[in-house]
Amino acid sequence: MSGMDTHAGSKPLRRGAPRAYWPCALVALLWLPPPPALACGSLPADMQRRLVAADLQRQQALAAMLATRPDAIVIADVVAVAPDDARVHVRQWIKGAGDAALQVAPANRLDAIGCLPSAEFGNVALRPGEHYLLYLAGGSVLRAGNLRRGPEEFTLEQELEQVRAPVSAPATREVR
Repeated sequence: MSGMDTHAGSKPLRRGAPRAYWPCALVALLWLPPPPALACGSLPADMQRRLVAADLQRQQALAAMLATRPDAIVIADVVAVAPDDARVHVRQWIKGAGDAALQVAPANRLDAIGCLPSAEFGNVALRPGEHYLLYLAGGSVLRAGNLRRGPEEFTLEQELEQVRAPVSAPATREVR
């Protein structure tokens, strides 16, 4: 026989998927979550606790490192967002001083996605109506920490304690 098999009283059978199914398959693949989301699996409870504890320490270190860079740290409500900037209403000045109404811009255009909160620590995306702890340098947002936080995240109280802590000078040795 040729490339097609025939059965008595039936149409020839074709091998392979008809071309009409390929667009449907492509749409189905596009609906899958991005690969990083697929990579975040579940772990045994004790391993998850250790991973979260290590990530909390990483978040603390990131907050300590980042706290030296901004000229202002504020708790603010996002009033409006445009493609290149946002208007915020400052509720509280943690570091620095200024007006209650600020116009801010993102320091970068990239947001990280990860399985643990520390991967997203430097994200600067703002959403209208949300409330943030903002690290600002020259009107640019270095960090936008949402005030609503999950159990695996550095709490607002912990982060505020970290940014208010006095910065210790590096150890030096006296040479004679």
